[in-house]
Amino acid sequence: MNHKVENENKLNFFHNLTQNEVAKRFRVTPSTVKNWRENGLLQYIRVPGSTRVLYPITAVEELERNSLHQKKEVIRTKEIKRERPGISPREKKDWRI
Repeated sequence: MNHKVENENKLNFFHNLTQNEVAKRFRVTPSTVKNWRENGLLQYIRVPGSTRVLYPITAVEELERNSLHQKKEVIRTKEIKRERPGISPREKKDWRI
């Protein structure tokens, strides 16, 4: 029976991602993943007796689904009217040296 519990712990361990793995998956920096964690956007598990943080694959997939289905707003700027530079209407000055 003890062997079964160990296998479940190993199985649960493999269903978690590290901070770097999550960052690679979303193509962001690890500090961005940390910000998501601190803002409550991503669930995490802190390994007892360690500073290591793991992210459940289900939480990562949920964030991925939510971020893909967000309505994104496209901001269009006004078109810039481009003109060729013309010759100045002012007369040229004679410079004395």
